[in-house]
Amino acid sequence: MRDEMTATLNIYKWPSQAFWRYFELQALKHLQYERPILEIGCGDGQFSSLLFREIDDAIDINPRAVERCQVLAGGPYQRVRCLDARELEFSEGGYGTIYANCVMEHIPDIKGVLAGCYRGLRTGGKLVMTVPLETMNDHLLFRWGWYARVRQQQLVHVNLLNERGWKDLLLGIGFTSVEFRPYLSGEACKFWDRLDSPGCIGFGRYRIAPILGRTFQLVPVALRNRLLANVSKWLTGKAKGKAGLGPACAEVLIAQKAKRVQ
Repeated sequence: MRDEMTATLNIYKWPSQAFWRYFELQALKHLQYERPILEIGCGDGQFSSLLFREIDDAIDINPRAVERCQVLAGGPYQRVRCLDARELEFSEGGYGTIYANCVMEHIPDIKGVLAGCYRGLRTGGKLVMTVPLETMNDHLLFRWGWYARVRQQQLVHVNLLNERGWKDLLLGIGFTSVEFRPYLSGEACKFWDRLDSPGCIGFGRYRIAPILGRTFQLVPVALRNRLLANVSKWLTGKAKGKAGLGPACAEVLIAQKAKRVQ
């Protein structure tokens, strides 16, 4: 567990991000992903490199992230493109798995994107995505409506739904089944917000978290590694203590396209 927390810390640096991603890693690593695989919102590819040996296609809207992804040493990607998911033209039935990690909650016109994913899956294919739930608003640092709205705006959550909302949306598009696998509990979410909210103070790349992250890179390597090891040990202990406490605030959704009837 600690090695995986260290791996997420090495990628994200800010403790709250590593803490959340750690839970995603635990939930996603046990799933089966049939190829060919398309990843939507690959970022720089480092997180997915912890999960996959090979990913056939990937897209991301951020050109700088795509550039980093394309040169990622030992990365899993065969092809990466800079593209908005809303502009992706899906061929009929091409993919066995379409995968999106903490992406769908940020995309306007989500119904159109999900409908495209449905078209892009072959018969029996699966859409696998992680999303925060509306429930997280009840498990933030402060239980004030204005605070939840501020955090939603900071995190750019344009689709913060409950289980029923996601299920109705996916079934309405045509998926025949939707499975939910919770991975972040209410207590874990509250701890995450306690770490994350100070880092969101500011604007864009001038927020506290990115500034401290860049500053941290100036620390001598030996000291930096020692600090990361200590933070990893601390976060791992917190993750063990808070797993499963309270209702789910984030889940893996697995939506399946109908299998062909023989």
